[in-house]
Amino acid sequence: MKKFMNLFKKDIKELVTIQLILPLIIMIAIYGFLGTLVKSETKKAMAPQNVIIVDMDKSTFSNSLIETMKQGNLIPVQSQSDNVENSLNIAKEKNIKVVIVIPNDFGQDVLSFKQPEIQVYSVMNSFSLMSMGQPSIVKGIIQTINNSISSQFIEEKFTSIPPEIVKSPITTKDFVMVKEKVAAVSPDIVSQAFASQNLIIPIVLAFVIIFSAQMLASLIALEKQNKTLETLLTVPIRRPLIVFSKMLSAGVVALIISVVYLFAMNSYMSGVTGGNIGIANSSVSAVLKQLGMNFTPLTYSLLGLSIFFAILAALAVTTILAAYAEDVKDVQAMLTPLMIFIILPYFITMFTDPSSLSLPLKLILYVIPFSHPFLATQNLMFGRFGPVILGIIYQILFSFVCIMIASKIFSSDRILTAKVKFRKRLLIR
Repeated sequence: MKKFMNLFKKDIKELVTIQLILPLIIMIAIYGFLGTLVKSETKKAMAPQNVIIVDMDKSTFSNSLIETMKQGNLIPVQSQSDNVENSLNIAKEKNIKVVIVIPNDFGQDVLSFKQPEIQVYSVMNSFSLMSMGQPSIVKGIIQTINNSISSQFIEEKFTSIPPEIVKSPITTKDFVMVKEKVAAVSPDIVSQAFASQNLIIPIVLAFVIIFSAQMLASLIALEKQNKTLETLLTVPIRRPLIVFSKMLSAGVVALIISVVYLFAMNSYMSGVTGGNIGIANSSVSAVLKQLGMNFTPLTYSLLGLSIFFAILAALAVTTILAAYAEDVKDVQAMLTPLMIFIILPYFITMFTDPSSLSLPLKLILYVIPFSHPFLATQNLMFGRFGPVILGIIYQILFSFVCIMIASKIFSSDRILTAKVKFRKRLLIR
C-alpha cells in the first residue's frame, strides 16, 4: 500500500503543475469579473430609464399613457418641441434610448375606434442585450394601455360581463400525471423543473471525463516520451496498481478542476440572474416533489454509481489508447474517438426521447457506457430502477474488461513499443 501511495503522489505531482494551476486562477478571475460586470449592467437596465415624449395631442388619453409609463419603470421627459428631429437630436446628446411620439387627435381617434398610431423611435448606438431591452419595455407598456382601454370599451358595451371573459371566452387548466400522481401544473413547468434540477449532472460528468481522459493520456504519453516509463516498470509493484494509480490521480485532479470550473460558472450565472438561482430551484423542487419525481438517497446513490463507473470506463479506455501514443502531440488525435462517444449520448438524450429511437440507435446508445448516467437521470425520476441497475452492471463489466486489457499492455513490452503514427497513411506497429 505504501508503494502504491508513493506512486499515486508522484502521479499527482506530475499532473498538478503551474501550467495547470495558472489557467484555473485566470478563469476564476475572468468569470468573477464577468459576473460582477453583468450584475452591474443588469441593475442599470432595471433602474428607471428616461424616455423622451413628444406629445402632440395633450389630451386625457395621452396624459394617461404618460402616467402609465411612470408605473412601468420609465421616466417620461416631455419634449419642449413638437419637432421629432429635434427630439431625436436631444436623445442622442443625452444618451436617451427611446423617443415616443403621440400624434395629434390621439384621444379623439381612440374614442372613435380609429386605432391611432404611436411612433416609437429607438436610438441605437450598440447591439448589447441591455441597450436593446428598453424598446421592448415601452411596447409592453403600450400593450398594457391597449388592454386597459379595450377593457373600458367592453365595460361600456357589456355592462354585466367582465372584460376578461369577453377577451378570453375559454380558459384551460393543465394537469400532469406521473407515476399515478396528478398535479395541477403545466407540463412546461415540469419540463423546466426537471431541466433546471438535472442539467448540472451531465455537465459535471462531461467535464470530469474529458479533463481526466486528457490528463491521463498526457501523463502516460509524457512518461513514454521522457523514457521515465521504462524506469517505472522496473519498480517492484504490480502493473495493475500502476494502471489504477494513474487512473485515480487523473480522476481526482479532473474532479477538482471541474468543481473549480463550475464554481466559476456559478459566479457568472449569479451575476446574470441577479443571484436568484436558489429561489428558482426551491420552487422547482416543490413541483417535482408533488409528482413524486424528487431524488431520494437511493436514487442519488444509484446515479452516483452510474457516474462513477462511467468515469472509470472512460479512464480505462483512455489508458489503452494512451499506450499507443508516441508522444504528447499524438494524445489529442488518439482521444478524438473517445470524445465523440462522450458527447454523442449527451446530445441524443438532451434532444430526443431514448425510448422513441429505432432499435439500432437504441443498441448503439446502450452499448456506449457513458450513455447510462444520462439515461439514469430520467429513469430514476420516473421510478424505473431496473434499466439503471442493468446499466451499472454493464458499466462494471465494461470497465473490468478494459482495465484487464490495460494491465496486460502494461505487463508486457508492448507499452514501450506500441505506436500509432498519423502520416499520409495510418501506420500501426
